[in-house]
Amino acid sequence: MSILLDIFEPEEVEHLIQQSVPVTRMGLNGHGFADYLFFGYDNHRIQVERKQTHEILGGMNHVEEQLRRELDNGVEETILLIEGVCEPIAGLKIATQTWRMARDKNIMIPGRVYNVSYTGLQAWKSQLDKAGVTIVETFDYTATAMTLVALYQNAQKAEHTTLKRYIKDRIQIENYNPHVYNLMAIKGGGIGEERAKALIDRYGTFWYTINQSAEDLAETLIGEKGKKLGLATAKRLLKSIGRQ
Repeated sequence: MSILLDIFEPEEVEHLIQQSVPVTRMGLNGHGFADYLFFGYDNHRIQVERKQTHEILGGMNHVEEQLRRELDNGVEETILLIEGVCEPIAGLKIATQTWRMARDKNIMIPGRVYNVSYTGLQAWKSQLDKAGVTIVETFDYTATAMTLVALYQNAQKAEHTTLKRYIKDRIQIENYNPHVYNLMAIKGGGIGEERAKALIDRYGTFWYTINQSAEDLAETLIGEKGKKLGLATAKRLLKSIGRQ
């Protein structure tokens, strides 16, 4: 048995893994699987999606959508491996600082700052865990390779004593509405999930929604409390797609 890895994964990780475990490259992503795939002792499948910290901070919605597709592929266990280091910036609620190792130096230097709440990031990871996606965090690609080997070897053990638990229960993933997703994906539109659902419930489709007047959109009731979308938000949405 071996660890399967996608053809686009770094060679450095492959070389480190194969010192302990056989590896085989194949087009996993092209077939709807995560970056790494292997079998447990009972032949259940385990897939590992590797993301660097900047990929998470730069596009949590994109990562979540990718994980949703991978959860739908029938693999019994899914792990999100986050590679890299970040921390909150003191005094700023919506700012997270990444760190990276300086080239050819044994020191850490600041990376990019993202307009992402650190507490929001942690809450997002907690929600993924509740949805059945195990979160594993590593420092760099060396630690990633060691972690993948450890996960593989651990999966070959028939008996587990840690909390008497092996495969995490998964919640049922609700089928998403592509019209809602498209509204949420409009850059600068200011439309979150609750607003997008309310608009699609009222107008039915993405196309029909964005062709309404701002005044009509503004009257849309949002959530159980019945608060209206508002004219400012409606105008912002239309402006973001080029309508004045």
